[in-house]
Amino acid sequence: MTAIAQVAVPHTDRKPVRTGAAPAARPASPARRRIVLHATQVSIVVVLLAAWEIGANTGAVSRFLFASPSMIWEVLRLRIVSGELFVDIGTTTLEVLLGFVVGAVGGSVLGLLLWYSKWVADLTAPFIAAIGAIPVLAIAPMTIIWFGTEITSKVVIVAFSCVVVSLTSSYRGAQRTDTDLLNLMRSFGASRTQTFLKLVVPSAMTWVVSGLKLNVGFAIVGAIVGEYITSDAGVGHMILLGSSNFSVNIVLAGVAVVMVMVLVLTLAVSALERLILNWERS
Repeated sequence: MTAIAQVAVPHTDRKPVRTGAAPAARPASPARRRIVLHATQVSIVVVLLAAWEIGANTGAVSRFLFASPSMIWEVLRLRIVSGELFVDIGTTTLEVLLGFVVGAVGGSVLGLLLWYSKWVADLTAPFIAAIGAIPVLAIAPMTIIWFGTEITSKVVIVAFSCVVVSLTSSYRGAQRTDTDLLNLMRSFGASRTQTFLKLVVPSAMTWVVSGLKLNVGFAIVGAIVGEYITSDAGVGHMILLGSSNFSVNIVLAGVAVVMVMVLVLTLAVSALERLILNWERS
């Protein structure tokens, strides 16, 4: 908006005088801001990859220690042609999804159910905190002993990686249910189960989804750790194979695949979050 001020002028005919203030900039639309943001992110990645490739080709960056983008792409291309990459991604994805459902979804349900009894919640709090403090690497060898070397042990490791975060997040969401609405439900004679299903669960869904988003990375880390212990396929097996042979290009190709998997799963959970938020608004 143009700023115009009436300034005292020592002459008889007074005219509006511009103060010189710059007009306020119009905020960018959300769509335009999103396009600029993504374009900038892609540009940063392209510049970094180009600098890496140039450094490897000129000798400024050691190919033995850091490989190069073209070497990593060649590894991925060969594994795509042979079909090994799809087997590895499919194996790790199956372990992640099964463990995610058991750990993240199961933990969310348990956390919501703790709303029924604060005494039980307080009783189990130190045990939950103790379980959450155990590193995944510490229990991974034991799960192999208990559940064998097949997919079950990896699913258990993934579930263990996710359960505590989902449980605590959903319980906090349930505890933050509006007390006025709780009193209103009680005044209408609603049972605890009706209050839980119609008020507590919908109110805590934002917290539940936040816990699920946090667990995407934990789930993939759990699957990779399980494949490090014992496996004959999977992205973790691919990375372990590359490190055993001192092939940094194979290791970094596996890391790139893991990053893409995390991105895809995060986008899937974000889509679920939007569906839930739209449902809450409606």
